[in-house]
Amino acid sequence: MGAWNREVNVTSVDGVPVLWADAPGPLRATLMFRVGHVDEKLPWSGITHLVEHLTLFPLGPKREYEFNGAVTTNRTMFVAAGTPADITGYLSHVTASLANLPLDRAATEKTVLLAEASSRSLSAGDVMFNLRFGARGCGLYRYKEFGLYHVPDAWISAWSARYFTRDNAVLWLSGPPPADLHLSLPAGQKMPDAGVAPLPLTLPAYAQAPVGGAGVSMVAPRSTALAMSTSIAAARLLKRLRYDKGIAYSVQSGYMPLDHERAHISLWTDAQQGHAATVLNDTVHSMYAMSTEGPATEELASEAAAFAHNLDRDEAPIAWLDRTAVRMLNGEPAQRATELIAEMQSVTTASARDAMAAALRTAIYLGPTDVPAPGGIHLYAKPAVPPVQGPVLPHVHAKLWKRPPHITYSGDGVTLTVNPEERITVRYDGCEAVLKYGDGGICLVGYEGSLVPINPAEWVQAAPAVQQILQVVSPQLSVPMPDEKTPVVMDLPNPSASRGRRGGGIPLDRWVGLGIFALIGIALLAFAFTQGSRVGAGPPVISLLIWGLIGFRILRRFL
Repeated sequence: MGAWNREVNVTSVDGVPVLWADAPGPLRATLMFRVGHVDEKLPWSGITHLVEHLTLFPLGPKREYEFNGAVTTNRTMFVAAGTPADITGYLSHVTASLANLPLDRAATEKTVLLAEASSRSLSAGDVMFNLRFGARGCGLYRYKEFGLYHVPDAWISAWSARYFTRDNAVLWLSGPPPADLHLSLPAGQKMPDAGVAPLPLTLPAYAQAPVGGAGVSMVAPRSTALAMSTSIAAARLLKRLRYDKGIAYSVQSGYMPLDHERAHISLWTDAQQGHAATVLNDTVHSMYAMSTEGPATEELASEAAAFAHNLDRDEAPIAWLDRTAVRMLNGEPAQRATELIAEMQSVTTASARDAMAAALRTAIYLGPTDVPAPGGIHLYAKPAVPPVQGPVLPHVHAKLWKRPPHITYSGDGVTLTVNPEERITVRYDGCEAVLKYGDGGICLVGYEGSLVPINPAEWVQAAPAVQQILQVVSPQLSVPMPDEKTPVVMDLPNPSASRGRRGGGIPLDRWVGLGIFALIGIALLAFAFTQGSRVGAGPPVISLLIWGLIGFRILRRFL
């Protein structure tokens, strides 16, 4: 097989657009649909993943050829590699199964997917998306797939019928379509971009999370100049951190189109223990330099030449087919490889600099919890949600605090007051989900990602309050989780198991303090009654009275 001519052939099969180009190796195929996480809402998140699993289940765990499925931010893919007969059979099965899902397997597959999710750790990318988008769209990556707890079969079938149609699909192949290929997909409509907007944040900002490195994410208008400046910034940072300083191993950069107009840009760097602060500050300085000085002309030329050279690799047709299919799926015009090369060669230092400067105004830097904010960058803050006024639920151990936490609820929402400086509010008109636990508690999830759990064992009169709240919020937001327990706000130690606690759960140090108080009181009393003057004639009795008033307050506070 000769070198790829850098062209993509376009045809159709049974109304589905088909792209193909000759590539070495077995015939590879990817049937993709314009549906993903951004199309879901939190209460039924995971429904697309469930459809994908149910579609492939009848094929069993192993075939003579390779196959798989995947759900990304805005697309679902069914992939395979094998002989033309293998590919024809695989795609025939997928398209037929989508129209007749094995729903008798749904309950079991939900359990399988929940088990899969339990083994998946939270990534820095998940955190970055959640900080920017909250509990919507791309931000859903941070949460469980709550739809797996309760979505009924009718919803699953309706979801498949709505999104998995020939008008919402594109197929690419690494060779000519087999003559007997058929794609029995129903007619439907081409789905537009989900259009999930980022949260209204004050940026740039710095956020802390339990991550093992540092990085930055941005959202900006899509452009070749921005993609190139991001790649060059990552290369510069890798040289500085790995080869010059030796404190990091890799720098990962990402440029992901969100819709027709915007892209999400990210850089992430691992870090050796104790070097995260240096990695973070070098990241800040590298991005600032790119936004004020831009890349050198030589760097831009090298980037364009490297891309042109990579088009001669064996895997180049596969990557270009996938890129072209995504553009077509999103309703964008196809682009020839030669057109992109010319576009890259036209990028200047000034255009790359300005593209990065626009992106940097939306930057969210991310670092470990023990690394302070870089100079000149304020801490990340979620959008302010006004607190509600209404009945108050005191904490069952309110005596433990001078200003105890409490929950306020009303017909508008719920406010959790942890202390006078920390309040969390979820209003019903901005509530994305209400998690309902087996112990009778609930947790409200706000659009910006705030969580307000109400555990009946933690708050006085919480049970009737929960029932009143459930009568106000939309039933469509409810996620039943009968086998799980409601989280608590204040994780207090168990008195019976805590070290240093004696008698009724009062800490030993408080007993010592009370003992000293009692001894002083006895000493004052003895002094007052052993003096030659009559009782009450001197200062000791006044001191005793004052001490008694203070003691009364102390006893109420501690006991």
